[in-house]
Amino acid sequence: MGSGALFEKRPKKYDQDLLKQRSFKSQRTSQITLKAPDIVILQLLGCVHRKTAVSYRELEARKKRLNDLEKVYAEMALQKELQKKGKKRKLREDEIVCPTTGPVYKWRTERKR
Repeated sequence: MGSGALFEKRPKKYDQDLLKQRSFKSQRTSQITLKAPDIVILQLLGCVHRKTAVSYRELEARKKRLNDLEKVYAEMALQKELQKKGKKRKLREDEIVCPTTGPVYKWRTERKR
């Protein structure tokens, strides 16, 4: 052995082209030939994806409608409370701790008898 033999590069296992020598069983997409059952499966997958997208859109629409209905319900409950007996007043801007979009009301505490 000469001094050149010590520094020779030997091919290592991970240096080889792994794409050419595949040890696992799945094929490359370029090697796949579609057969009639495969086409049906792909069509079914596309149908499933479309139905999933439609379902998610419907779910988002339902959530939005629920949110809108909750806002309307809260507004109606406030109007009903304002029509009841008792002293109440609308708070000014400087009195509001956490400013919101709508008006804020404060009821006077009634004495228990």
